[in-house]
Amino acid sequence: MSWQDRQPGNNRKHIKSPHCPFQNFCVFLNGEAPDVVLTEREYLRQRVDELEFSMDIANRQAMKLQARVKELEDDKANLENELSEALQAPFKKRKKKEPPENPKKRGAPIGHPGWFRRNPMQIDKTVDVYLDVCPFCGSEDISPCNHTTEHIQEDLEDGKLTATCFVHLYYWCRNCKKVVHGWGENEIPNAFIEPDVRAKTSFMRHEVKSSYNGTRLALQCFGNLTLSPGALVGFDNHISKQGKPLYEALKQSLPNTPFIHVDETGWKRDWLWIFTNPDIAFFHIDESRGSKVVIDHLGEFYNSVLITDFWSAYLSKIGAFAKQKCLVHLLRDIRELLKNRLPLNSEVFLRAVKVLLKDAIFFYNQHTALTPDEYRSGRKDILKRFRKLLRQAPLSHHDSDNIRKRSIKFKNELFVFLKYPAVSPTNN
Repeated sequence: MSWQDRQPGNNRKHIKSPHCPFQNFCVFLNGEAPDVVLTEREYLRQRVDELEFSMDIANRQAMKLQARVKELEDDKANLENELSEALQAPFKKRKKKEPPENPKKRGAPIGHPGWFRRNPMQIDKTVDVYLDVCPFCGSEDISPCNHTTEHIQEDLEDGKLTATCFVHLYYWCRNCKKVVHGWGENEIPNAFIEPDVRAKTSFMRHEVKSSYNGTRLALQCFGNLTLSPGALVGFDNHISKQGKPLYEALKQSLPNTPFIHVDETGWKRDWLWIFTNPDIAFFHIDESRGSKVVIDHLGEFYNSVLITDFWSAYLSKIGAFAKQKCLVHLLRDIRELLKNRLPLNSEVFLRAVKVLLKDAIFFYNQHTALTPDEYRSGRKDILKRFRKLLRQAPLSHHDSDNIRKRSIKFKNELFVFLKYPAVSPTNN
């Protein structure tokens, strides 16, 4: 129903009054006849109803089209993102999948027969494992039980495969109310292979760089020991688990070192970091090459001397008692620039910096043969020469002027090794 249908008296017929003198010409309608005006009004009302109905249909269609446009725009954006990721896929780091909250246990389906390592045909030696005290509470109040178990382990002794049977004698501990037993020397609980073989496989894997399959074939050919690649993976995991407490202890000791060298290098899709000095070499693999890695290991302020190259990760975000920049990196950059044809003032400046740095390193290497007075005098002379070079005017050659700017920027971090001779002038 249109708005005209809701008006009162809309369906009433227009009745002409016989007493009206303006039936054909009305002065109140600007000379129009009332019948004509009323006929036009009815037409216009009908036309308005038709237009409003058409507008409602058009609005609904427009809303549907807008929804469809938005849907197509979203699809277009998703396709563009997928295309961008596909183009960058060879260079983009793969995202690690988050483990599920309740991971499904891996393994064979229920009812599948298990596979176990076969016992050797011959036992070369038998070891009885006795106890004098309880392994849990240390009590000597233990009494033997009429029960034993056997555990067989294989090992390589002088290149020969041997099998050892450990016989565990069980005891009753009156103090902790438990039945206990011990473990033999070089026996690994619930393992079929002794530590010597595990050490050999670890050496072949990580020192010789042999593959899992290559390591397995070597043991089979030269020791007649048959292992699966999965067993070698298990050896690595066990060694990693056993070494984790030591690794964490070394990490905790890093902030307390008197000085530390830090460097990073590409490691497949990650970065291999090293924190080292004459007493420790700590490696860490991380996705990041930024200062966060250094802060995680040394803290926001390292209360010793930090020796690094000029990489930006070691600059303002990391505080330290003192910082020493690697002079070899600076000398290498100067050497590459001097291979080119340079303006005279740039070449003179670069050669002066090169001679100064080499003199400083030579002086440092001779410091043990110098008296304290000689060392102080030589150190003052080098610093005086360096301050004179810093007064060099800007150079016209861009790369040469960058060396001048770098010298000014790191003026307090180039000769720290002269003040603290325990610190090296390089990051090698």
